[in-house]
Amino acid sequence: MKKLLFILIVLGTMSCNITQLYEPKFTLGMEESEFKHLNRYATKVYGDQNGVVIYRTYNEVTEAYKFFLFEKQKLVKFQEGAYKDDYRFF
Repeated sequence: MKKLLFILIVLGTMSCNITQLYEPKFTLGMEESEFKHLNRYATKVYGDQNGVVIYRTYNEVTEAYKFFLFEKQKLVKFQEGAYKDDYRFF
């Protein structure tokens, strides 16, 4: 009986890790290279010749998009959106 209880506790704690939410790690002013290293699932959605780059992340559980605006390789703005192309409103 003790073994069964132990197995149930172990399985219960393991299942909690499966439902983790992916939240991007960032601070305003951080380098673009550091952001890419910490957030491997971020997708580059915009870039121009003036050094402006926008990355997007998506959380499947909350169905929310997050956008990160970099100017001259520094994070200067963060914004959330409901649609994958909301970065156009930056």
